[in-house]
Amino acid sequence: MTSKMRKTLSAVTALAALAGGFFGAGTANAQMSSNGPADLEGLTQMGWSAFSGSVINKGGTHMLLKNLPEGAKPLPADQAKAALQGPLPVKGDASMTVTFGPDGKLSFFDGCNAGSAGYSIDSSGAVKVGTIGETQRLCDPTKMNKADELKSILRSNPSVYRIDSETVALASQGKAIEFSKAAAN
Repeated sequence: MTSKMRKTLSAVTALAALAGGFFGAGTANAQMSSNGPADLEGLTQMGWSAFSGSVINKGGTHMLLKNLPEGAKPLPADQAKAALQGPLPVKGDASMTVTFGPDGKLSFFDGCNAGSAGYSIDSSGAVKVGTIGETQRLCDPTKMNKADELKSILRSNPSVYRIDSETVALASQGKAIEFSKAAAN
């Protein structure tokens, strides 16, 4: 009986236990269905895709990331700092916001989790974001993908662009996330 129970435990059960432990969920009575073997490699890849946070260079469809408009020029440091004042809702999903405080701290809500980090703007106008601390709620895949894109931009030392009088963008490597902003300061 014991050996049969051991056989039902699989890598999928271990992965579920690991993910449950990561998110603070319990793993009591976690068992693999006896319907057949699972695609461990596919599940592992799906897990890494969800947790890697490195989405800027991935191929495929982006949800928030857009190509930076041709000819766009990054703002100098003083204009970048002014452009980032106040809460910045993400264009296309106003439930996501980033706020750059005058005290060098940013806070964000990515539609699922809240987070914060220290930041500075260097002499070239690039935003340097420190280590991001955030809550770890598990949300639907669409929200998590958008959240990964937002955090990827924040971690990439983005430059600040004024796209038009109502749009500010954070961009890196030719990819940008646009934010709604009141008319230019």
